[in-house]
Parts: sequence; structure tokens; C-alpha cells
Amino acid sequence: MIDDDAAQRFMTAPQFAGTDPASLRALLNTLVEDRAPAGAVLLEQNQPNDHLSILIGGTATIERTFPDRPKEVLATLNAPALFGTTSFFRPSPPTVTVRAISEAWLLTLYHPAHDKLRAENPRAAEALLLAVVRVLAERFDLVDKRVSDYLFAHADDHPKVNEWSGFRARLFEEPAIE
Repeated sequence: MIDDDAAQRFMTAPQFAGTDPASLRALLNTLVEDRAPAGAVLLEQNQPNDHLSILIGGTATIERTFPDRPKEVLATLNAPALFGTTSFFRPSPPTVTVRAISEAWLLTLYHPAHDKLRAENPRAAEALLLAVVRVLAERFDLVDKRVSDYLFAHADDHPKVNEWSGFRARLFEEPAIE
């Protein structure tokens, strides 16, 4: 059972703004409340992922490691934040690790509960998907802006500027980018 404070944090999360209360309540009823200590791995790079999480309290980092490079910290998540979005909806494992910086307070959706939600309350499942699309769109816009700002600051590097411009054009024109 999710306590009242956790429910309130979820119901007022900006990712779900505009969602009807009945759909939010149905979605809330599928979530599992949990807490994790600082330093805990909440999502692990290259490991199967069976959940989507909503950080309703605390902070976490998004990290990535490569065999031949030091760990890269990509971003800091502050509550409320969704993570595990891409690997939850596709069969590939996550390409990042999410690690709690402080104690993390989470509401988590597992695949069986998501399947049940889709069957029993498609409107609530749609509300979740819209929230995920909003988050992913914001992240895409942020990546585009950061790369554009970098290229603007290095405008004399014509090969990189042209490569990014070409990629952006293909992203919107081609159904499958390789």
C-alpha cells in the first residue's frame, strides 16, 4: 500500500499534469512504493530491466561506463523524475546506470502490473505513455540544444557542424536511421 504522502507526490508530479484523477488513481494502484539508500543502484547498465520508476523523493545520477574510459555522469535526476523509460518499453537492456545520491523514494511499475493496467484501464495506461513521451521529448530537446550550443561555440569545425546538421535532417526524414 502506498502512503498518503507518496500518493500526493505522485498525483502532483508535473509529468502527469492534465491527467484525469481517475486515471492517475488507477495508475497509482499499480505502483509499488520503495526506498533505497544513498549509493544504491536503481537501474543497472546492460542488465535486464523489468521496471519503470518514478523518483518521488531524493536525487540520483545517470551514469554510463565503457570498458576503455572512466565512468561518465550524464545527468542528475531530482524528484519528481521518471527513469527506466526506454528499456522498459523495448527488449534491450538499459545503456545507463541510475544510482541514488541521497536516500531515494520510488514508485515502481513492473511489467506484469503494466500488462494488467493496459488490459483493465487503457486510459490510465495511455496517461503513463503520454508522461513517458513528454519526458523523452524533453530529453531529446535538451540533447539537441546542447549539441547545437557546442557546435555554435565551435563553428569553425565545419565537418562536425555538417555531420550534425545532416543527422538532424535524416532524423526527421528517414523512418529508420542506421
